[in-house]
Amino acid sequence: MPVFSVTSASSPREAMQLQVAIQVMVTARRWKSRVADLFREAGHTGAPTLVLYHLKDHPKGLTLSELSARMELSGASLTRLVQRLERDGMVTRRRMVGDGRSWLIAMEASGHAALSAFDIHAAAMRQRMFEGISDDDLAAALRVLKILSSKLTHGPDAVSLP
Repeated sequence: MPVFSVTSASSPREAMQLQVAIQVMVTARRWKSRVADLFREAGHTGAPTLVLYHLKDHPKGLTLSELSARMELSGASLTRLVQRLERDGMVTRRRMVGDGRSWLIAMEASGHAALSAFDIHAAAMRQRMFEGISDDDLAAALRVLKILSSKLTHGPDAVSLP
């Protein structure tokens, strides 16, 4: 039984669309909160793991603007996250050679170690969360989320990104 009212929907499909939309928002907020808790439980200050995931496969680093585009965050918001990670010794920021205005952000050994330690907890959490959900259901959920994400990026309801 939903925790919210769907009386504003004019059809069963609209009611289901509303329930899905609200459930996606609630689940995303809860997931993000739990991930931050897990990172703290792994001995870290709740630093933003998504930044580390984006840097993981780029040993030479990414510019702030590349990272900002991938994470769909404004430069100012991302700068604060990067500063926190830098303060914790997980990343370094260096001026780009040849372009003194751009910053190159690279993950340090302690960032790799923190992400590896976190991944142990995160993988266990994902196992618990997805237990009892079939591969077909996971594939369907992923397909739907990718379609929604694409429409929010490229469709008539695309969000304004920073």
